[in-house]
Amino acid sequence: MPRITKAQFKLICEELANGKALTRICKEHEGLPHYRTVLRHVQDTDEAYTEYRKARSLQAEIMRDDIIALVEQPLPIDSKAAMAEVGRRRLEVEQKDKYIRQLQPSGIRDKVEDNKQSSGTITLSWGGAEE
Repeated sequence: MPRITKAQFKLICEELANGKALTRICKEHEGLPHYRTVLRHVQDTDEAYTEYRKARSLQAEIMRDDIIALVEQPLPIDSKAAMAEVGRRRLEVEQKDKYIRQLQPSGIRDKVEDNKQSSGTITLSWGGAEE
């Protein structure tokens, strides 16, 4: 018998794509296996790995929205509290941004060619320059 059913794994991937943490998903949903069991399943099964990567990539998009919402929130009126809040938000944004880059090293479609920049030649010239 498999350690995790297809229905359980589908639910986990949907919850991940909605922005939830794997450990929280496994704790909050009755009957789901421990998160380590899920991770072993992802390691051992190519199909599960592909679906898990897709879910994590979508999760990164939710995190980008979280960053935007965090930045747009008004700051406290008190200047000391505002400075403290700016520092806290900066730390949170930096950590989420770092994690997003790990989740999506090749973009949302997980395709390297999406991130490639075309190479070419750039020519600069100054008009009217006299030698």
